Amino acid sequence: MAFLRAYAGIPPKAFSADLEKARAARYSLIVLVEAAAAICTHLCARHGRAPDSYPGCFELLGTLGIVEAALAARLAAMARLRNLLVHGYGRVDDERLHKIIREDLGDLDDFLKAVSAYIEAEEKPS
Repeated sequence: MAFLRAYAGIPPKAFSADLEKARAARYSLIVLVEAAAAICTHLCARHGRAPDSYPGCFELLGTLGIVEAALAARLAAMARLRNLLVHGYGRVDDERLHKIIREDLGDLDDFLKAVSAYIEAEEKPS
């Protein structure tokens, strides 16, 4: 995430004008969301559940109480953005991407904290 956070300090117009930076950011965001989704899928499987999509996976973690519902909704939105970036369902504006880098990467930090807390609680002896 540090790689993406470095782009947060670049003015939005300069970020959008630099095709190399924008493409690198898109790829990095895709990789981050896929890594989070892999963790998500594993946790759902531990509960005998098989989500039908990346967004659905994060929503299921909210339902299971592993992450807060509001965070689950934000992560599901990030997974939908990943789908747009990967499958090209629509064009994602580079300024929108820059805004996400500036404002939403903390959701992935919060996800990792919630997952860590969940795993620690599960591993504690009863």
